[in-house]
Amino acid sequence: MAIAFPRVLMQTRIFIKQYVAVISFSTLAFICLVVALRFTSASFDYYQVRNILASWQDSGNQQTLAEYQRAKKAIQSAVDSQPSHPLYQDLLGQVYEWGAIAGYEDESTALRAAKAHYLRGTQLRPLWPVTWVSLAMIKWRQQEFDEQMLTYLQRASELGPKKPEVHLLYVQLGMALYASNHPMLLRIRDEFYHRISLGLRDSKSRGQVQALIKQYDAQKRVCRWLRNEPLSIQRIIPGCPRSQQKRQ
Repeated sequence: MAIAFPRVLMQTRIFIKQYVAVISFSTLAFICLVVALRFTSASFDYYQVRNILASWQDSGNQQTLAEYQRAKKAIQSAVDSQPSHPLYQDLLGQVYEWGAIAGYEDESTALRAAKAHYLRGTQLRPLWPVTWVSLAMIKWRQQEFDEQMLTYLQRASELGPKKPEVHLLYVQLGMALYASNHPMLLRIRDEFYHRISLGLRDSKSRGQVQALIKQYDAQKRVCRWLRNEPLSIQRIIPGCPRSQQKRQ
């Protein structure tokens, strides 16, 4: 018995260690499963909302209130699950912005919420130019043409020298400022002219830049602004090279 007892004790210790190891492994596996499910669910919510937003943009913002609320709930769930994910913060900002545009939220409140999420996105991913574009657009919607807006514009320009979204931001804003004779135009004029040229060069933004030029009936002005650009760029504007040649 004196010999058997230590043996039983040793076997008991081995069993306990093995039991603890199994429990620890099972617990870790369960935690990993829960985390994976959370990531999968958040990812699904993100792509679902992104598709809804794309549909709204393609259809001219024809979403219903129910669709808006469903999208907002889904992306809010993704943000709650992963608050440090910059894409989720950015998309929630977009949803609030669309809510303001569509009238489904109080405009000033929704725009402030959108701005807060965009700013959080820049903290998490400071080198992504499109979020800085979104911040500049929020300032435009709020009619706040100030130094902060210029900072957002400059950051977008510095970080996205070839980004179509940055080209379009400057062309949209510049055309609107020119049409309203707004003094802010003087602060961005050189970059505005430059982005018209870049936007026409880029196949991803060319069609929208052309549409904006036509919308503002700005063919002659743009032709004049692009007079130092290559003829291949000027020819994109109907009648631009011919009118230049006649003056010469």
